[in-house]
Amino acid sequence: MHTRTILPLSISDYVNRFSLELVILTIALLAVITNFYIQNNANASSDQSIIFSFIKNHPGINTSLIATKQTSTINAQTDQLVTDTNSSSSKIVLASTVDNSALHTDPTTIQDDVAVKTNPADTESFSRSGITKYQVASGDTVIGIASSFGISPQTIMMENKISEDSILKPGQELTILPTTGITHTITSGDTLSALLKKYSISEESFLDANNIESFDDLAVGAVAVIPLNNVTLPASTTTKFVKDTSNQIALKQSTTPASLLGSGPVDFMWPTPVRTITQGFSSRHTGLDISDSKMEPIYAAADGYVEISGYQSNGYGNTIVINHGSGFKTRYGHASELYVTAGEHVTKGQLIAKQGHTGRVRGVTGIHLHFEIIKNGVRVNPLLYVKP
Repeated sequence: MHTRTILPLSISDYVNRFSLELVILTIALLAVITNFYIQNNANASSDQSIIFSFIKNHPGINTSLIATKQTSTINAQTDQLVTDTNSSSSKIVLASTVDNSALHTDPTTIQDDVAVKTNPADTESFSRSGITKYQVASGDTVIGIASSFGISPQTIMMENKISEDSILKPGQELTILPTTGITHTITSGDTLSALLKKYSISEESFLDANNIESFDDLAVGAVAVIPLNNVTLPASTTTKFVKDTSNQIALKQSTTPASLLGSGPVDFMWPTPVRTITQGFSSRHTGLDISDSKMEPIYAAADGYVEISGYQSNGYGNTIVINHGSGFKTRYGHASELYVTAGEHVTKGQLIAKQGHTGRVRGVTGIHLHFEIIKNGVRVNPLLYVKP
């Protein structure tokens, strides 16, 4: 019987007949496995602690380079552009002195011998250059802002002329230096050696703080940053005002020239963060008492000039009166602290005082703001012009 035509061939017969095909199949399978392995390793290397790593033909430095943390090293034989397509915030650009058209358009292309390693900490610790303008947000504190910029709170306080008791107002603009220190306005007689001696700083730290190569880069009138280890605030007093023999803040008063006052309509704002009215306007009470029993800040209700700032013995206690022009004035009574002086110009929303219970106020719980609007010499209901 011809059994071989019915039964399958033996394994040796298959090997003899299809040896070449098996070799090709094996090679193809190995290629697929190798490609899969390489792709998996490439994806796994996108760890956030190492944004990008590439090593080529540098066996002497590869091991130590990869092992080092928080370093940024670039060795390149030709101009090239290297970016991480997965992180738009991290970019390394090597400046080119050749025609830009010679660069590859593919941002991930690496040419010749390159070793690159970077870490997010590198960019976070990079010192800022130049002076920054920062707008205060709700909940901000001097200490918190200083921490976020990596400088001392005293630096912010000195540069912005604020004290530990100052209240930051949302939207208020602060000047932030690039490092702990102070500023110095360059005059025609200033020299580098004189500044270094005056502030006991090194030339290198001075140039670094101002991001310049030479002192000659600073023109007369330029504001230079003086880097210091510590900033010492000037001695401050509890108030800007002298005190009389009765230990009360002495009254300061000025007459504002009419030429400095406006003649158009006055746009008033609510003068304090508190919205609770504890006593309204009436014939016997010529203003609004606003209180939450805390020493809240008081703001100027509109632009104007301070006519009165000090203690008034008529029951108002520590008082500010602002002339807004167009026949309008505002009064802020019973304050615990006053931050402006008579004759000073104030802007709408400017911090001028802090609520208190000075003057004729009953009990400690009487902390409040007595707010008046005066039109052509007559005290009117403030609710006709402002709403809580």
